[in-house]
Amino acid sequence: MSLNRLPMCANLINENYSNYTLLDMGCRTMALKPLLNGCKEYYGTDLIPAEGVFECNLEEGLTNFKDNSFDIVVALDVLEHLEHAHQGLKEALRVARKAVFISLPNMYYIQFRWNYLRGNLSGKYNFPPHPILDRHRWILSYDEAEHFIHENTNDFDVISQKIIPERGRTKLIATPIERTLANLFPNLFAYASMYMIKVEDKK
Repeated sequence: MSLNRLPMCANLINENYSNYTLLDMGCRTMALKPLLNGCKEYYGTDLIPAEGVFECNLEEGLTNFKDNSFDIVVALDVLEHLEHAHQGLKEALRVARKAVFISLPNMYYIQFRWNYLRGNLSGKYNFPPHPILDRHRWILSYDEAEHFIHENTNDFDVISQKIIPERGRTKLIATPIERTLANLFPNLFAYASMYMIKVEDKK
Protein backbone atom coordinates (compact mmCIF):
# COMPACT_ATOMS: atom_id res chain seq x y z
CA MET A 1 0.00 0.00 0.00
CA SER A 2 1.22 3.51 -0.82
CA LEU A 3 -0.26 6.98 -0.60
CA ASN A 4 -0.84 9.17 -3.63
CA ARG A 5 -0.99 12.43 -1.67
CA LEU A 6 2.04 13.98 -3.39
CA PRO A 7 1.14 13.05 -6.99
CA MET A 8 -2.49 14.03 -6.34
CA CYS A 9 -1.42 17.49 -5.19
CA ALA A 10 1.09 17.82 -8.04
CA ASN A 11 -1.52 16.80 -10.62
CA LEU A 12 -3.98 19.38 -9.30
CA ILE A 13 -1.33 22.09 -9.51
CA ASN A 14 -0.08 20.99 -12.94
CA GLU A 15 -3.61 20.90 -14.36
CA ASN A 16 -4.54 24.36 -13.11
CA TYR A 17 -1.38 26.48 -13.00
CA SER A 18 1.83 27.19 -14.91
CA ASN A 19 4.77 29.54 -14.55
CA TYR A 20 4.15 29.99 -10.82
CA THR A 21 6.09 30.46 -7.61
CA LEU A 22 5.42 28.01 -4.80
CA LEU A 23 6.03 27.80 -1.06
CA ASP A 24 5.98 24.30 0.45
CA MET A 25 5.26 24.58 4.18
CA GLY A 26 6.97 21.82 6.15
CA CYS A 27 8.61 20.52 2.98
CA ARG A 28 11.00 18.01 4.62
CA THR A 29 12.81 16.34 1.70
CA MET A 30 11.11 18.51 -0.96
CA ALA A 31 9.55 15.38 -2.48
CA LEU A 32 6.85 17.46 -4.16
CA LYS A 33 9.31 19.55 -6.19
CA PRO A 34 10.25 17.03 -8.93
CA LEU A 35 6.56 16.31 -9.60
CA LEU A 36 5.78 19.92 -10.55
CA ASN A 37 5.84 20.81 -14.23
CA GLY A 38 5.34 24.57 -14.39
CA CYS A 39 7.00 25.78 -11.22
CA LYS A 40 9.45 28.59 -11.95
CA GLU A 41 10.51 29.09 -8.32
CA TYR A 42 10.16 26.56 -5.49
CA TYR A 43 10.82 27.38 -1.85
CA GLY A 44 10.30 25.34 1.27
CA THR A 45 10.09 25.89 5.00
CA ASP A 46 11.04 23.42 7.70
CA LEU A 47 12.41 23.26 11.21
CA ILE A 48 15.82 22.38 9.75
CA PRO A 49 17.17 24.68 7.00
CA ALA A 50 18.70 23.43 3.76
CA GLU A 51 19.41 24.73 0.28
CA GLY A 52 16.21 26.41 -0.90
CA VAL A 53 14.57 25.73 2.48
CA PHE A 54 13.94 28.49 5.00
CA GLU A 55 14.25 27.59 8.67
CA CYS A 56 10.81 28.32 10.06
CA ASN A 57 8.80 27.44 13.16
CA LEU A 58 5.29 27.45 11.72
CA GLU A 59 3.85 27.96 15.19
CA GLU A 60 5.15 31.51 14.85
CA GLY A 61 3.62 31.96 11.40
CA LEU A 62 5.22 32.86 8.08
CA THR A 63 6.65 36.06 9.49
CA ASN A 64 9.46 36.26 6.89
CA PHE A 65 6.99 36.61 4.03
CA LYS A 66 4.78 39.52 3.02
CA ASP A 67 1.17 39.23 1.89
CA ASN A 68 0.76 37.58 -1.53
CA SER A 69 4.43 36.55 -1.69
CA PHE A 70 3.84 33.31 -3.65
CA ASP A 71 1.40 32.21 -6.31
CA ILE A 72 0.80 28.88 -4.59
CA VAL A 73 1.24 27.71 -1.00
CA VAL A 74 1.21 24.02 -0.10
CA ALA A 75 0.85 22.41 3.34
CA LEU A 76 0.60 18.63 3.04
CA ASP A 77 -0.06 16.87 6.34
CA VAL A 78 1.31 19.88 8.21
CA LEU A 79 -1.50 21.66 10.05
CA GLU A 80 -2.22 18.73 12.36
CA HIS A 81 1.34 19.15 13.69
CA LEU A 82 0.60 22.70 14.85
CA GLU A 83 -0.89 23.74 18.15
CA HIS A 84 -2.13 26.83 16.33
CA ALA A 85 -3.48 25.07 13.24
CA HIS A 86 -6.05 27.80 12.54
CA GLN A 87 -3.33 30.44 12.46
CA GLY A 88 -1.23 28.19 10.20
CA LEU A 89 -4.04 28.05 7.65
CA LYS A 90 -4.62 31.79 7.96
CA GLU A 91 -0.94 32.43 7.24
CA ALA A 92 -1.00 30.17 4.18
CA LEU A 93 -3.99 32.08 2.83
CA ARG A 94 -2.27 35.39 3.57
CA VAL A 95 0.91 34.76 1.59
CA ALA A 96 -0.76 33.03 -1.39
CA ARG A 97 -1.80 34.94 -4.52
CA LYS A 98 -3.64 32.20 -6.41
CA ALA A 99 -4.22 29.02 -4.43
CA VAL A 100 -3.50 27.06 -1.27
CA PHE A 101 -3.29 23.26 -1.24
CA ILE A 102 -3.88 21.47 2.06
CA SER A 103 -3.99 17.80 2.98
CA LEU A 104 -5.19 16.52 6.34
CA PRO A 105 -5.21 12.96 7.73
CA ASN A 106 -8.35 11.16 8.85
CA MET A 107 -7.38 9.48 12.10
CA TYR A 108 -10.81 7.80 12.21
CA TYR A 109 -9.79 5.73 9.17
CA ILE A 110 -10.47 2.03 9.70
CA GLN A 111 -6.78 1.05 9.70
CA PHE A 112 -5.98 3.62 12.39
CA ARG A 113 -8.88 2.30 14.49
CA TRP A 114 -7.44 -1.18 14.15
CA ASN A 115 -3.97 0.08 15.07
CA TYR A 116 -5.41 1.72 18.18
CA LEU A 117 -7.09 -1.53 19.25
CA ARG A 118 -3.71 -3.23 18.86
CA GLY A 119 -2.10 -0.61 21.10
CA ASN A 120 -0.26 1.67 18.65
CA LEU A 121 -2.21 4.41 16.90
CA SER A 122 0.86 6.07 15.35
CA GLY A 123 4.36 7.04 16.38
CA LYS A 124 3.30 10.68 16.02
CA TYR A 125 1.07 10.22 19.09
CA ASN A 126 3.56 8.51 21.40
CA PHE A 127 4.19 10.02 24.82
CA PRO A 128 8.00 10.04 24.83
CA PRO A 129 10.22 10.30 27.91
CA HIS A 130 12.14 13.16 26.30
CA PRO A 131 10.97 16.21 24.30
CA ILE A 132 10.69 15.84 20.53
CA LEU A 133 10.49 18.47 17.79
CA ASP A 134 7.66 17.03 15.76
CA ARG A 135 4.39 15.32 16.67
CA HIS A 136 0.70 15.38 15.82
CA ARG A 137 -1.40 17.67 18.01
CA TRP A 138 -4.85 16.61 16.82
CA ILE A 139 -6.80 13.39 16.32
CA LEU A 140 -9.20 14.56 13.63
CA SER A 141 -11.86 12.83 11.58
CA TYR A 142 -12.68 13.39 7.92
CA ASP A 143 -15.79 15.35 8.89
CA GLU A 144 -13.79 17.55 11.25
CA ALA A 145 -11.23 18.27 8.52
CA GLU A 146 -14.03 19.29 6.15
CA HIS A 147 -15.60 21.57 8.74
CA PHE A 148 -12.23 23.10 9.66
CA ILE A 149 -11.37 23.97 6.07
CA HIS A 150 -14.75 25.33 5.04
CA GLU A 151 -15.17 27.41 8.20
CA ASN A 152 -11.74 29.00 7.87
CA THR A 153 -11.38 29.83 4.17
CA ASN A 154 -13.33 33.10 4.00
CA ASP A 155 -15.89 31.78 1.51
CA PHE A 156 -13.20 31.09 -1.10
CA ASP A 157 -13.89 28.45 -3.74
CA VAL A 158 -12.75 25.12 -2.25
CA ILE A 159 -12.33 21.89 -4.21
CA SER A 160 -11.95 18.79 -2.04
CA GLN A 161 -10.89 15.24 -2.83
CA LYS A 162 -10.74 12.11 -0.72
CA ILE A 163 -7.37 10.38 -0.55
CA ILE A 164 -7.55 6.61 -0.87
CA PRO A 165 -4.53 4.32 -0.35
CA GLU A 166 -3.08 3.00 -3.58
CA ARG A 167 -2.94 -0.78 -3.49
CA GLY A 168 -0.51 -3.01 -5.32
CA ARG A 169 -1.66 -6.16 -7.09
CA THR A 170 -5.22 -5.83 -5.76
CA LYS A 171 -5.80 -2.21 -6.86
CA LEU A 172 -8.06 -3.04 -9.83
CA ILE A 173 -10.52 -4.68 -7.45
CA ALA A 174 -9.81 -2.83 -4.20
CA THR A 175 -9.71 0.78 -5.44
CA PRO A 176 -13.28 1.00 -6.82
CA ILE A 177 -14.62 -0.66 -3.67
CA GLU A 178 -12.66 1.66 -1.40
CA ARG A 179 -13.74 4.74 -3.33
CA THR A 180 -17.39 3.72 -3.03
CA LEU A 181 -17.04 3.04 0.69
CA ALA A 182 -15.18 6.33 1.19
CA ASN A 183 -18.02 8.24 -0.45
CA LEU A 184 -20.58 6.47 1.71
CA PHE A 185 -18.67 6.41 5.01
CA PRO A 186 -15.76 8.87 4.75
CA ASN A 187 -14.86 8.79 8.44
CA LEU A 188 -14.16 5.07 8.10
CA PHE A 189 -12.79 4.66 4.59
CA ALA A 190 -11.21 7.96 3.45
CA TYR A 191 -7.56 7.83 4.44
CA ALA A 192 -7.17 11.60 4.21
CA SER A 193 -8.44 14.67 2.38
CA MET A 194 -6.97 17.12 -0.13
CA TYR A 195 -8.16 20.70 -0.61
CA MET A 196 -7.50 23.24 -3.34
CA ILE A 197 -8.47 26.69 -2.04
CA LYS A 198 -8.65 29.36 -4.75
CA VAL A 199 -7.74 32.77 -3.36
CA GLU A 200 -7.44 34.89 -6.52
CA ASP A 201 -10.45 36.98 -5.54
CA LYS A 202 -9.35 37.83 -2.00
CA LYS A 203 -9.34 41.47 -1.01
